Amino acid sequence: MRQFLLVLPIILFSECTSSQIDLKNEKTLDKQPLENEVEAKKPLSNPVKKDTISICSFNIQFLGHFKARDNNTLSKILKPYDIVVIQEMVAPPVSGTFPSNGQRYKSDLESKAFVDAMQEQGFSFWLSAEDTGPTKNHVNSSASEWWITFYRDAIVVPDSSRYYGFLDTALAGSLLYERVPFCLPFKSIDGRSTFSLISLHLKPGNGVADRTRRAEELKTLFGWGAKQQEKNKDFIYLGDCNIYKEGEFIEYEKQAIYSLNKQCFSTNTKLYEDPKKGKPYDHVFYTNSTEDEIIKKSFKVVDLMKEIRTLYEGESFPYAPYEHNLFRTKFSDHVPIAFKYILGKDTD
Repeated sequence: MRQFLLVLPIILFSECTSSQIDLKNEKTLDKQPLENEVEAKKPLSNPVKKDTISICSFNIQFLGHFKARDNNTLSKILKPYDIVVIQEMVAPPVSGTFPSNGQRYKSDLESKAFVDAMQEQGFSFWLSAEDTGPTKNHVNSSASEWWITFYRDAIVVPDSSRYYGFLDTALAGSLLYERVPFCLPFKSIDGRSTFSLISLHLKPGNGVADRTRRAEELKTLFGWGAKQQEKNKDFIYLGDCNIYKEGEFIEYEKQAIYSLNKQCFSTNTKLYEDPKKGKPYDHVFYTNSTEDEIIKKSFKVVDLMKEIRTLYEGESFPYAPYEHNLFRTKFSDHVPIAFKYILGKDTD
């Protein structure tokens, strides 16, 4: 399959903590090393040597839609992590131009408010060039989504010398994916460790057609990883996979592809209403190329309710008993998942 590389120069927002991928000067190219790697001329933060990093994945339902979102609380909960991969941002947090057609788009206030809160916690971010959806894109609605990942630039930085961008060129109505996944390659600040995070939001639903579509997505996804020619194949696939049971992925262990959520812990907030309503939607998939770097026992499903309650210590807590519509509009209908990753241990 032909591969494409999206060139996303980094813009410095301020002197202290934040950077962003520029959406104005992107080009679609055959995958190849760049003559000039796209990087900031100097780091925004003083480099920090760290042997182990923490990576979080979080589907925040309709991020950029609900005006009631408690961005301050969410950003405080996400502050401890070194990388935070977000799914379901439904509107852009910055203004820019779609590279596919040259049309301008405007920053969305709700999306920007979340990004601003994360930047206040010291994060930089990487935003996809466009949005992607099952039937259409270039709309500010749940019909399409932007991929955004936050990271601490004193520890890791985007690595534009390797494959990055969407895994298909048809970003709306793709035959391969409901929402085309986005590959984000990183390297440690000292350059000794490299890895790629592929953010996912697969087909929802538990009907036969839904499960079939999801199975096709997983097959295509893992096939893409197997075909990559990069020497380092530390590809980590993570996000909202909408998986209902182990049978949807366990067969891939025969191909040395594993889930950190093999035990299928519930990751939707309906579990606070009734544990029987919990579903193991969110997963982190990795291959034997990454098994030495991933600390398997570090995987956790974050108790979002508990984390929120901690921030309300000494105050009246307004979210118990659980009320689904209130909780999902303030926070999400998913809880975060997280794991630890060892830097400087590349063996492939």
